[in-house]
Amino acid sequence: MFQTLKSIIFPFRLLGFWLLFFTLFRLWFVLWFRQYWSADAPGDIWWSFWHGLPLDLSFAAYLMAIPVIIWLVGTLVGPKAYAPVQKGVLTINVILFSIFIFVFGANLFVYEEWQTPLNNRAVEYFKTPSALLDSMSFVFKMVCIGLYGGGIWMFWKIYDRVVGKSVYPKNGLSRWFFLSMPLWLGALVLAIRGGLGVMPINESAVYYSPHLFDNHAATNPGWSVGHSLVETRSTENRFKVMEDADALSRTKSVLMEPKRDTSGNPTAIIASTQPVNLVFLMLESHTAQVIEELGGIKEVCPNLSRLAREGILFENIYGSGYRTDQGLVSILAGYPAQPDQSIILLDDKAATLGSLPKLLKENGYQSLFVYGGELTFANIGLWLTNQRFDKIISERDFASAEKKQRWGADDQVVLQRMLQEIKGLKPPFFAATLTLSLHPPYDVPFESRWKANNDSEKFLNSAAFTDQALGTFFEAAQQQPWFEQTVFVLVADHGASQPGGVGMDRPQSRHVPLIIYGRPLLDARKGHRVKAYGNHHDILASLIPHLPLEKRTISTEGITWSRNLFALDAAQKTNTNRASAAGFAYYTNENGLGWATARGKGFFEFKSGEWRVFEGELDEQDKLNAQAYLQTLYEDFLGR
Repeated sequence: MFQTLKSIIFPFRLLGFWLLFFTLFRLWFVLWFRQYWSADAPGDIWWSFWHGLPLDLSFAAYLMAIPVIIWLVGTLVGPKAYAPVQKGVLTINVILFSIFIFVFGANLFVYEEWQTPLNNRAVEYFKTPSALLDSMSFVFKMVCIGLYGGGIWMFWKIYDRVVGKSVYPKNGLSRWFFLSMPLWLGALVLAIRGGLGVMPINESAVYYSPHLFDNHAATNPGWSVGHSLVETRSTENRFKVMEDADALSRTKSVLMEPKRDTSGNPTAIIASTQPVNLVFLMLESHTAQVIEELGGIKEVCPNLSRLAREGILFENIYGSGYRTDQGLVSILAGYPAQPDQSIILLDDKAATLGSLPKLLKENGYQSLFVYGGELTFANIGLWLTNQRFDKIISERDFASAEKKQRWGADDQVVLQRMLQEIKGLKPPFFAATLTLSLHPPYDVPFESRWKANNDSEKFLNSAAFTDQALGTFFEAAQQQPWFEQTVFVLVADHGASQPGGVGMDRPQSRHVPLIIYGRPLLDARKGHRVKAYGNHHDILASLIPHLPLEKRTISTEGITWSRNLFALDAAQKTNTNRASAAGFAYYTNENGLGWATARGKGFFEFKSGEWRVFEGELDEQDKLNAQAYLQTLYEDFLGR
């Protein structure tokens, strides 16, 4: 009996090692992000260790499969195979835990930034490691290397104690033991599938709490990222909840512009009949939380407040995605973000999109793009090149002394370079820039009344710096001959959890500023506030009809995802049911789908299949419209 038990104990020792591995990283995750514990039931976080077991067992079975098969084959070969088998099993397991120390550690880094577990999109970003390394200080890099090396040493010691180097008993095993292979493989398959159920296990099996962070803590990062990578290659619409025809009908209905009286062109915004210059200022991670006119903290961004008062302020604009690559496509191409994908990473699909730079190029505009960071990150540089910009400025075009932040040149430097480069453009021109100073680690060369003692204050200090840089930019721009004939669009590429630390599922973090400003605006429009709900991918359809262009096509075949918010605003004022005429805003991430209207704001969690309503109320039609919109959008994405 003792010999039999000793013969089969290796797989159980290996299982114990991996479960301990997952437990230690989960403990680190839970303690590191203790600020995200539920305020109502903080003790519920500890249940994540119990509820996370099914995915832990599944992923452990994946990792054990090859070592266990090799171990069983060794029993068939006999004692002469024991030494090489033991060496091979040891090598495989050391390689595996070395890899997954990096993966589980990266999960903490990604969660710090995105509030979502490690996923396929993050893996794509790791393809440009130089951009990631540039965002880290030398000390932080050394700490990471030290932690990684220390982690390998620690788990080597744990492995040696729990599993050991010997996987066979001293007296060896009978070759007949190999016949037990079907039982072992069957047990591994059952563990991988999560049991005998019809459907294999997935993340929803470990979701146990109405508080999303608890569920993320229970999710095994290794299993999750692997599942995410498999889904990336899938052509199946995972967000399908109804017949495609019904979803398409609902989506067209909510996207349809309202009927309105166009006599006197009540939606006109530009007085000039001559071509106007366009300058897009895309603001990294900006949020309504720091704009006083949008209900944010006072006196953080006085220059943006002045522009909002003198231009056109859109009060209810949301970023559909939460990454810069998503924001660029939304703003310049009018295409909403997808929960688990970024179309910019897929050249063939991205090439099917129309865009503002392409349209303006066809109308004789010269174009310029200026960014102080590295454009190899997330395929951004390639996509911008394909948009037919005449000139693209990036980090490599700035002197070393100008790159004062870890991500590159700060906003003050970039906006001044923007002014210099515009001087070389022949009107009409289109110039766009993307700021970076409001990106972590918020290492701006600036000190405000916010002392930067924590992430919230660091964010506020950086927001104040960006605002000051904008003020300096406009002060200088007003002295330029092209200013009188230029329309400026200021919009965030995406929102931010800070300074409130509200999390990227909540509408406050996705509510962003959108301001149209400039001398060519009709006097009646200056100081106007647009109350319609919309997204930054609605900029194209809202702006292009007012530009004196010969060519105006902004959409490819199928649904036009960009809506005219001025038309919605005009309809809202004349419609007795103003709430239904006020439009909607969509936002998403890997966690779920957000929907905001004048009636209420909520978030649908994919894994739990439940809605969380944060403000007001969303009725069943709102919820179905939201899910239909995503289903149709994703079907459109897959079909490109």
